[in-house]
Amino acid sequence: MAQFQTDNSHKAFIITLGGFAATEKASTFVDDLKKEVSKIDVKNYSLIVDSSDLRTFKPEILPVLEKSYALYMSLGFKKILMITPKRVTPRLQLKRIAKKVNFTGEFINSLQAGLELSR
Repeated sequence: MAQFQTDNSHKAFIITLGGFAATEKASTFVDDLKKEVSKIDVKNYSLIVDSSDLRTFKPEILPVLEKSYALYMSLGFKKILMITPKRVTPRLQLKRIAKKVNFTGEFINSLQAGLELSR
């Protein structure tokens, strides 16, 4: 479900998400994310969450997404950049949740835009 990548030249930590989100994978994701993030100085890096290939979320996963936004905001990154999904329904779902939890990040359209903004 999730892949992690550190781009040191752009000072970006990239999470690539795709397909359908599943509640049973959420705890593994959090543990893996915290492990990977501990390897960098987050205050000097931007977090880029590439959700461009996500599919529509089932209602039971929406509370998990709220917690994910809170987690992203709590990690201490310089910036949080969220690439909007290509599909309309997941795009609307993510933006609605972002508003509900007062997401402090920015929605962008591409990874390239995120890399340019992360410097």
